[in-house]
Amino acid sequence: MKNFNLHYYFEAFKMQSFLKIFERTFLFALFSAALACFIGMCLALLFDKRNDNISKSFFKIAQLPVMLPHIFIVLALLQLISQTGLIPSLLLKLGIISKDTNFPLLVNDPFQIGIILTYLWKEIPFVIVSLVLVLRQLDNRYRLVAKNLGASTWQTFWHIYLPLIQPALMNAFIINFSFNFGSYEVPYLLGSQRQELLPVYIYDLYVQGDFSQLPLVMSLNLILSLFAIAFAGLIIFISHHISGGHNGGVK
Repeated sequence: MKNFNLHYYFEAFKMQSFLKIFERTFLFALFSAALACFIGMCLALLFDKRNDNISKSFFKIAQLPVMLPHIFIVLALLQLISQTGLIPSLLLKLGIISKDTNFPLLVNDPFQIGIILTYLWKEIPFVIVSLVLVLRQLDNRYRLVAKNLGASTWQTFWHIYLPLIQPALMNAFIINFSFNFGSYEVPYLLGSQRQELLPVYIYDLYVQGDFSQLPLVMSLNLILSLFAIAFAGLIIFISHHISGGHNGGVK
């Protein structure tokens, strides 16, 4: 342990359990971040076209979840949608379900629905706020010219709005993915033990108390961090080489 070597890094990539959990965590983080960005983008574009009190109120409300820590949302979901939470209890009293266990398992479930809901609750408003701030700075003449040239709504979005908001959208995706990939407390409290995610897997190795495993645990931590950085770099590279990447879409 006194000399630097790559033994434990190579050892990590020989562990089938680590590779399986790594793949699961990557796909899960990718899906939840992409879904949050897609829904957030749609809502941002929808409400940006309106200039009324409803749109302004929606934007203010959207900022509230951004300021709340994830642990607050986790506790709220545990109180609301667990099988002993407020919503199942209310449905039980109304006679809609006959017993608590009839309510679908949304917390600690094998499909990680509770984790996804937590991420979406937090990240969709973040995407909305990020994109609305960009959309408010765009020159409306782009849309008017496209309309005069006969462009459809889809063509206007694809050739004008998407290139203009692409850098902000990619930045939001990187932030969301990086958190989802490395988050520990949300998967630990809401996730399924049978479908462990990587941060929880690393923590479980650490708390086993086997000091001979500490170099491996530190290696796994570093692999997680380096992969997140490398993936973010890849997204930035892609962002700079597609429409809008260099100057926000303005030619």
